[in-house]
Amino acid sequence: MERKYKVGEKLPDFVFDTPWKSGLSLYREMGDSPCVLMFLRYYGCSTCQLEMRYLIRDYPQFAAKGAKVFVVLQSQPETLREQAAPDYFPYTIICDPEQKLYQDFAIGSNPHPEQLSARLQEKIQEARSLGIQHGKFEGNEAQSPATFVLDPDKTIRYVWYGVESIDVPSSQELLRILL
Repeated sequence: MERKYKVGEKLPDFVFDTPWKSGLSLYREMGDSPCVLMFLRYYGCSTCQLEMRYLIRDYPQFAAKGAKVFVVLQSQPETLREQAAPDYFPYTIICDPEQKLYQDFAIGSNPHPEQLSARLQEKIQEARSLGIQHGKFEGNEAQSPATFVLDPDKTIRYVWYGVESIDVPSSQELLRILL
């Protein structure tokens, strides 16, 4: 059933694939840890790569809070296998090329406007300055992001349904929300 989840609800378990493993369960992978579940677009997206780089940089702070981080992408597993080693990401990448989870979580799309917002232009410039190039297009180019913070009992502590591709909470915001 497609519906937006709300704070205080228990997030249902789901099975997913990473670029290197298949048939994993969110609940099993979370264990008794809090977690951040972030939906981005796809790995070739330069601003998504930038967000993922921020998460790599800040991952020790998430780990210090005992939190696990999961990033959902519309990318095919092969796309990431071709570009990254299994230990490159300290967090778990969930591949959802059929966009089933995006549909299950009612994460909508936002068609690109004629003119990019100033904030999006800044993020693109920042990505370029770090040598991040736009890669392969995959999935829904207009896909909006979403972020969930779950308590160890799988209850949603925080939910954010974004609009444009860069509309995601910062690591610092997420770290403040985690217990």
